[in-house]
Amino acid sequence: MNFEEEFEQWKDQIENLAKENVKLPNNPIDEFTAYAENLAIEALKDKDKLEAAGLNPTYIDDLKSLSGALRYCQAMWTAEFKAMGEARQQWKIESPEAFQLKKEMLHHLSFAYRNMDDVIQKVKRIRKGSGNADMIQDLLELSVLAEKYPEPLTKIGFDTTLVSKSRTVSNEMRELLAQANGGDTASVIKLNRDKAFTLLQIRITEICEVGRYIFWEDPDRLSAYKSLK
Repeated sequence: MNFEEEFEQWKDQIENLAKENVKLPNNPIDEFTAYAENLAIEALKDKDKLEAAGLNPTYIDDLKSLSGALRYCQAMWTAEFKAMGEARQQWKIESPEAFQLKKEMLHHLSFAYRNMDDVIQKVKRIRKGSGNADMIQDLLELSVLAEKYPEPLTKIGFDTTLVSKSRTVSNEMRELLAQANGGDTASVIKLNRDKAFTLLQIRITEICEVGRYIFWEDPDRLSAYKSLK
């Protein structure tokens, strides 16, 4: 089986592991999975002795496929993390122009609606927002106001293309910010990685503890069950 197929084999157990039992990786995933795969080879040599000492009979066989599932989860998280980093870089490039567009819209609408008490109060409220999420929402609300009250803008020679531009930029920046922050998808991917790690760690820990118990006076075999540091 390939890594994705091994993940599918473990998917239900990974997703059903309770959050309170999840442990964060304390070793690089590539080192941890390589260690697990090597342990599977060594433990198989002692399978009968390990099981006779109380080891869960499925644990040794689990190591290889669960390592593959963890490798797949890590690859998915690495790709997602890279996409988040790229989105953050793109945000740094594009956001100044978006904030400038908001500034321009506020300038024009503040002047055009200066004698419309109800509308100017809405513009003033929009002006108070300063964060990234504020900018995205503010561009949308400014475009809505401009579409609802076009006549005062027409009188001052306002460039009406800024209205559709504000709406478009708002939508584009909303999507970009969601990618940069990761959102729910990234959280699920990372959690699956951590859950797969936890399931594999449980098996490694148990196998090593039983192995050290059995071979406590056999240095050659004992070395196979040393914990990964």
